[in-house]
Amino acid sequence: MSITRELWLAIIAVVLVAIMGSVSIHGATTKGYVEEQLYSKNLDNANMLALTLSGLEKDADTLDLFIMSQFDVGHYASITLQKPDGEIISSHTHTTQLDEQTPAWFASLFSPNVKPGVAQVTEGWGQYGVVYVQTDTSFAVASMWKATLRLILGLSLVGTVAGLIGAWFLRLIMRPLDQVVEQAESFGQMQFIQVNEPRTLELKRVVKAMNFLARNSQRIMDEENTRLDLLRHKTQFDVESELANRDYFISILKGQLAFRDTEGVNCIFLLRVVGGREAFLRSGPENRRMRLLQFAASVNDCLAQHHHHYTDSRVARMQKNEIAILLTETHDIVTIAEAIHGACLSELSQKGDPKLYQSVVRLRPEDDVSSALMRLDTLLDEAVERKLSEPYIENTLDSSISLVEENRWNKLLKESIANQAVETFNFPVLDANRELVHYQSWAGIEIDNDLRKSGYYTHWARYLGLLPELELATISHLFSYIGQTGTQAKFAFLCSEQFLLNQEIMAQLYFQIKMNERIASQLNFEVRESTAARFPDEFELFSSTLKAKGCGIGLKRVGESFSQLMNVQELGLDYVVIDSAFMADIDHNPANHAFIRGFCSLAHTFGILVYADGVKTNNTKELFVELGVDGVVSHIEVIEHLLDD
Repeated sequence: MSITRELWLAIIAVVLVAIMGSVSIHGATTKGYVEEQLYSKNLDNANMLALTLSGLEKDADTLDLFIMSQFDVGHYASITLQKPDGEIISSHTHTTQLDEQTPAWFASLFSPNVKPGVAQVTEGWGQYGVVYVQTDTSFAVASMWKATLRLILGLSLVGTVAGLIGAWFLRLIMRPLDQVVEQAESFGQMQFIQVNEPRTLELKRVVKAMNFLARNSQRIMDEENTRLDLLRHKTQFDVESELANRDYFISILKGQLAFRDTEGVNCIFLLRVVGGREAFLRSGPENRRMRLLQFAASVNDCLAQHHHHYTDSRVARMQKNEIAILLTETHDIVTIAEAIHGACLSELSQKGDPKLYQSVVRLRPEDDVSSALMRLDTLLDEAVERKLSEPYIENTLDSSISLVEENRWNKLLKESIANQAVETFNFPVLDANRELVHYQSWAGIEIDNDLRKSGYYTHWARYLGLLPELELATISHLFSYIGQTGTQAKFAFLCSEQFLLNQEIMAQLYFQIKMNERIASQLNFEVRESTAARFPDEFELFSSTLKAKGCGIGLKRVGESFSQLMNVQELGLDYVVIDSAFMADIDHNPANHAFIRGFCSLAHTFGILVYADGVKTNNTKELFVELGVDGVVSHIEVIEHLLDD
């Protein structure tokens, strides 16, 4: 029960006690007063009647007739004339009848108990008899009830007015208390808000302490976030260009080759500047750093302008004069390569600046890091030798997109959407005890009689604007599968940037969840960290809406931008999945140990679970427990019909 309700009950109880007490005191006081007055009246009436009777002839019939006349005229309960020897000369009584409006309980409690008036009737010098006079009290009881009723109504009115005034004061008193409650509840959601201090001394002390706790907690979070960010930059980024360093890029590439969807069009771009080093790379530290930052900014800006051509991007400084770019699920490589080339040339327009060369290769399923980089270097060396002024693109990529191919893909994808012809590839996420947490579901459709993972067609779906509809169809498939099989397992689905930004598709998703509220809690919706960082407002709305409907929320490929998310503790995240780049060589990589340990500590402080992607060995349980990792994503596919077991 809330404190407001308890206070209201206390106020009502006090008012009721006050009314009952006032009525009781009023009734008892009035009863005593009426008893005194009626007793005096009885004495007076008895004396007057006795005096009259003493002067009459002492004939029994005459006396009885006179007493009867007096009894009929006055309001008496009884009049009795009795001789000293006990003989009744005359006796007239009637049963007291209460007024219809007077309740019996009131009469039983407050009817006056009045003694009869007694007087001596004389005959000559001797005593003839004794007369007893008892007044009728029903009229007094009726008057007492009317007075009491007026008192109850008056006190009720006063109590109502007092209650209204009390409610107003209670609202003033409870307002800061409500703020304290909201503040305390926000702490549970890792939202460290502060409220104004009230004037009430006790509440002021509480609010002051809570505000101090909020400031201190927020400061600790910010310091830990900053420390983690500095550690990440120190171990993973180049100081001059603020791009990822070579070691980190190789870790990213290892994760891409080992754990990502190799069916997609994933490409590496390598940029190299040659010659003119005296004016650029060998200039003073300040000028070199400024030029490198401008160069890196141009590359990043160009990628941001063409973000709809790929899913993820990673940029790194491989050598002093080389920059590598990894793009996943890429469409129209020629356009992107030319755009990057043009952006870089605009930064190398000063006198004495070096020449720019670029090569592009596609990652193959059989590639490892060495073979991929070797092909890239060989292609770039050839471009330098031939002094090519345009990007040198691998033959398999250097081809224009035909209209026939575009129409084919458009027809194929639209048919899949219309027929709901989608499937999922399910990979278990296991906790530290190797028990199932949920399944990571990858979308798939049948292409040329072969079920293909999303990476195979994502770039086409994005280019044709069909990716959000395909993802919605996959989510519908998960709803149907869970409903039909009755499985209790949870499923996580990764939503693209285009899905998050499509308001019509989002409305359809919310409608489907509303129609399937019973199984909504079995679905987790994930977004890439880069998407959440690029569109924080949309992601916050997405998270809050789905959390309110009982769904889980997660972040995928986390590591680079987590500290840049605004108010990450307020997003309602259930878990995050660390990018596989941080898992490469985890057994003997102390730099990644320090980062992951700090990252897990920060995430756990926010109440967020941490899972690791890209774990290659099974003997990492003790290490992950030490680092704080809560579970791993297994890359062993689970066939759907096995989920029913």
